[in-house]
Amino acid sequence: MKTKLRAQFKNRRVAPAASAAIQKMLLAQDWWVAGFQVGLYRAVATEPATDLLLADLLARGAQVAVPRREKNGYVWSWVDATTRWVAGAHGIMEPALRVPAAAAELRIIVVPGVAFDRAGGRLGHGTGHYDRLLAGSDALRVGLCDEARLVTQVPMDAHDARMDLIVTEKQVRFMAGAEEKLARLTG
Repeated sequence: MKTKLRAQFKNRRVAPAASAAIQKMLLAQDWWVAGFQVGLYRAVATEPATDLLLADLLARGAQVAVPRREKNGYVWSWVDATTRWVAGAHGIMEPALRVPAAAAELRIIVVPGVAFDRAGGRLGHGTGHYDRLLAGSDALRVGLCDEARLVTQVPMDAHDARMDLIVTEKQVRFMAGAEEKLARLTG
């Protein structure tokens, strides 16, 4: 089932207008400004872009960590306005130098996916890299996807991380448990 779902969406690009609308939907949330330690992915063409989110976070002085490839996996690395970016694995932009960040330091983590379901399930690319990046963090997990990738059900394994909310170009869906994390974030 996961393989079939991945095949359905894996090579489908996200339209620039949809990427912009998804980011604007997230930026419009009143709790977003409380995110001063944020984990943020750098997008490829098949994922909603995050450039508006990155610009917003850096402009207001937030601490931002992005995934950086190290040996056989990814680690978090702090970035700022002076970061020099290079194309890493799969063409994903990452900082040229690593400034170590820990998942436990992050209060919000914005997460990519091949598809998401209405209960917070996430289908990744099948390597488990992002599930490992999320381990050890109690951050608010925010999945970004276009409406076409919001499906009825994503098959989930025990190690698969669930999202606290999903943001599309048309809606923000809050999952069970999101209220508690939002209260910690804004309180």
